Amino acid sequence: MLHILMVNFPAEGHVNPTLGITQAFAARGDQVHYITTEKYKDRLQAVGATVHLHPDLIRTASIDTSTPAGLNAFMNIHIQTSMDILAITKQLSESIDFDFVFYDRFGAGELVRDYLNIPGISSSPSFLISNHQMAVNLFRPDAKIPFQPSEQVTTSLHFMKEKFGVAPKEMVQFMNNSGALNVVYTSKYFQPRGEQFGDEHLFIGPSFPERKGANSFPLDRLQGKKVLYISMGTVLDHTEDFFNTCIEAFSDFEGIVVIAAGEKADFTKINPAPEHFIISPYVPQLEVLRHTDVFITHGGMNSVNEGIHFNVPLVVLPQDKDQPMVAQRLTELQAGYRITRDRIHVQSLREAVHEVMSNAAYKEGVQKINDSFQQSGGTEEALAKIDAYLQKELA
Repeated sequence: MLHILMVNFPAEGHVNPTLGITQAFAARGDQVHYITTEKYKDRLQAVGATVHLHPDLIRTASIDTSTPAGLNAFMNIHIQTSMDILAITKQLSESIDFDFVFYDRFGAGELVRDYLNIPGISSSPSFLISNHQMAVNLFRPDAKIPFQPSEQVTTSLHFMKEKFGVAPKEMVQFMNNSGALNVVYTSKYFQPRGEQFGDEHLFIGPSFPERKGANSFPLDRLQGKKVLYISMGTVLDHTEDFFNTCIEAFSDFEGIVVIAAGEKADFTKINPAPEHFIISPYVPQLEVLRHTDVFITHGGMNSVNEGIHFNVPLVVLPQDKDQPMVAQRLTELQAGYRITRDRIHVQSLREAVHEVMSNAAYKEGVQKINDSFQQSGGTEEALAKIDAYLQKELA
């Protein structure tokens, strides 16, 4: 039996991909201690983890990484969350000898590994990307005003080093942790330039364990109807204008339009919609996707993987982070239709939905990616590779 510590960044697209491997560890008798926030407690306990909670700084934050001030605010969230996780790690390590730490590419992972001085295995919910490319994407060194860490960021990092004896090697580490092994929840086929990655990268494909919890969403209204599903993820805010554009664009859609508005949406700013719309702060995405004909998405990897799993053609409106890269790959494989941020309007949305519904090539493109997921090793292969690595490390 292994004692496993799991740490993650508290967002849907980071936690949900780990449910399958958490369940696999627990099912064979390993003790899994998972550090996360209250929002994810029930679903992680349902797959067998012992959950330890830290404050949720991301859930109510307004994140805009396009400005130096916004980027510094985002870095401060990473630093404070990392210190909260390190404090829990310190407490747990006083009574538990962990065999390894399994951590997300976002957040405190390598810091926890270095603090405990044990093997670390990373978990990538999206495509792999080099530190250099991540730094270029995030910090925009060619911008008129290059990013500079604020005094608060610098002071907090110094305090972290003093209190826990660890600090990031470079700022980009908070967005691109790596390990001796790297579990990736996609296939080599879908990963851009997938053939370039060696055996230390385990492309296991996504998994979708049943998510426990009651919800009152009217799934019965989707039965036997054409369904257009629209979601811009759980992190973005100020999406009300976009939803209003969707209401106008699809006011005469012959079927049901489902909009997952998210917790941050101000419903007083969303226009009245026709009766064939269902607009809700929370939507049980996996259940809805089972009935969906077209999925309009921001291009977050978690949502894209779930759409592909149910063979749903995608209209992708990438915003930031990894989303343009995901949209580009979907376009290359003709599994998705991309609309850039500056072209989102009523007509472009109508044209995109008509194109993916009427052109069978999109469904075929999605099916090829889904086939590559099925042919990936899954959690069983991941556990076998992890065990072999640990036997060598701990011998």
